[in-house]
Amino acid sequence: MPPLRPLARSLPPLPDESLPGFLLRLAFRLDTSPAELAVRTGLADRADRAVLPVPLLIGLTAERRHTFARMIKATDAEVDAMLLDTYSSRYPPAQPSPSGRNGLANQQHRWLFMHATRYCPQCLAGQDNPVEQAFGGAWKTSWRLPPVFACPAHRRFLEHECPACKSTVLPTATCSTVRHFPRWREASLHPAQCRAFVDGQCGHRLDHGTDNPQALPVEYEEFQYCLLDLLNPAGSNEVNILGHSTPSAHYFTDLRTTCQILRTSWPKSRHLLENSQELVSFLEAAADETPRSRSTLVHAVSDMPQMAAQSHAALLLSADRLLRASDLDTFTGHLRTLLDEPEVRPSKVSWARAFLTTRPQCSEGLLQAVSSVVQTYAGRSLGRSLKQPIRKTRFRPENIPQFLEEDWYQRHFAHMDGIAMIHLRRTVAIRLCQAASGGPIQKAAGRLSLHLSDPAIAARIADSPKRVHGWARKRPDPLEFETAIRNLAAELDARKDLIDYEQRRKVLSSWCIGPRPWEVIASRIAVPAGGYAAGGGFAVDLSDRKRNIASVILWSLMTQGEHVFAPTPICDQQDPETQRKWRNSVDAVWARMRQGAARPTDTQMITALEEYAAYLTPIVDRGESPSPDASPWTRTRRHRTGARSR
Repeated sequence: MPPLRPLARSLPPLPDESLPGFLLRLAFRLDTSPAELAVRTGLADRADRAVLPVPLLIGLTAERRHTFARMIKATDAEVDAMLLDTYSSRYPPAQPSPSGRNGLANQQHRWLFMHATRYCPQCLAGQDNPVEQAFGGAWKTSWRLPPVFACPAHRRFLEHECPACKSTVLPTATCSTVRHFPRWREASLHPAQCRAFVDGQCGHRLDHGTDNPQALPVEYEEFQYCLLDLLNPAGSNEVNILGHSTPSAHYFTDLRTTCQILRTSWPKSRHLLENSQELVSFLEAAADETPRSRSTLVHAVSDMPQMAAQSHAALLLSADRLLRASDLDTFTGHLRTLLDEPEVRPSKVSWARAFLTTRPQCSEGLLQAVSSVVQTYAGRSLGRSLKQPIRKTRFRPENIPQFLEEDWYQRHFAHMDGIAMIHLRRTVAIRLCQAASGGPIQKAAGRLSLHLSDPAIAARIADSPKRVHGWARKRPDPLEFETAIRNLAAELDARKDLIDYEQRRKVLSSWCIGPRPWEVIASRIAVPAGGYAAGGGFAVDLSDRKRNIASVILWSLMTQGEHVFAPTPICDQQDPETQRKWRNSVDAVWARMRQGAARPTDTQMITALEEYAAYLTPIVDRGESPSPDASPWTRTRRHRTGARSR
């Protein structure tokens, strides 16, 4: 093939003109076919394959872009402006596929009009200058973006059908395996002519327009200007979504997701879509289909934008209004209402499954609002359990204590009545762990060192979330519990002094208080006259049984864990009957502590253990395993002895 030479004549690209639109105009001027022109400008390599494949709408290689620019006597920047990827920094669906597979095979590109386009007849007629009067106006690149539904310059909704034959405009459905634009090898067709072939060639001039175009309502006009500004690489790049500032790229992902939620949940979303009777009629017609077709609509078509500009604009506006709510609970409340039917529960609809398997590039506001709805807490064998965390959190599973810190509980959850405290604290810890790492209850429980090898304990751990979630749904404010978890997670994300509780549990996994420190602690426990109870009672017992109790309490103070999961090396050396009695003793002391009925001896022991914990904590946090005999009191004693000897 001989080297390509620049065209003798060309046309300057018009603002926002698409690549196929430019070829249509230039081919008409040169009295040739767009296919022949594609070969002469380097877009196609062979005449027998001189089609413009649909993926070339998105982007060209750098070499092909430069060659095409040289052939048409334009700059590389002018060619870049003809391609959809010029919007890629603001509009994620316009990004070229990393694999090189552009088009509808890539789910990302579903929100591009690759196989048809909208148009404004008045824009196609061109401006009042000789070039546009002779060869027509621009087929705009932005018309292939679903968020562009109107022409603000002419204050009208865009069209998508030929008024004469009712065919979609510039369709790419062909009999061959390569989808390309219609009548691509024919010359002498005006750029604005309908190229459909239905019982013969249509040929209607699309730039003549309709007789009575519907005027663009003011709210739609303002909304379109806002979207165009966000799509413009030089425009605004921040949007406030659900109380969080987010870049425009994340906003358009939010908008797409919310549109799919509204369509999937029809007819429960009807009250949110009353701003367009045309949209309501469209969704009602879809709901009247057969059950199989209905399923197809819910799982596949619900994510496809509508070509009809007016109904799709109403859907976008409804979605935008939901996203502009001032607080997360408003959106979450709508979402729970829309998805409380078995047929459209989060595990069954496609948008929720995407959240359950990947971390989408959405706004922080939408991620927080949606996570409390689509995160399910099923067993590992069920496909709907959360595989990966929806949000990227600064805190990690190792920063979550088994039993939730007392301070966290008091500030966020203590005011909630009607549920046992142990279920509430255990469930919140599991939920925070799942938020950080994903996975089912068993995975989170394993990260928290909750011993699931014991069937009774495993059943108890699994029962707590069921009880708490059922209780939360019946509260006067069903979102109160979710809001408290979200607030606590946000607090942990903002903290810089996160504690590695997992390391503490590992370092202390076989640790107990040694005999020497216990002597000091025991010396601080003064039994009241007459024993533990008024008028007499139990004998003084500061034996290894009491040392075992103190070791469990100290472990719980340092790890913020449940006492039943504490290591008990002292108790484990006893016979089975003694072990049972000692464990009952631990439970009794723990119950008195939790009920605020601690005995004076309990209080004295706990005071000494808190001093001991303050000494051990820095050692353990460094990853060092302390000696059972190490204590603040033995250290002080050695120091004083050394001072006297000197």
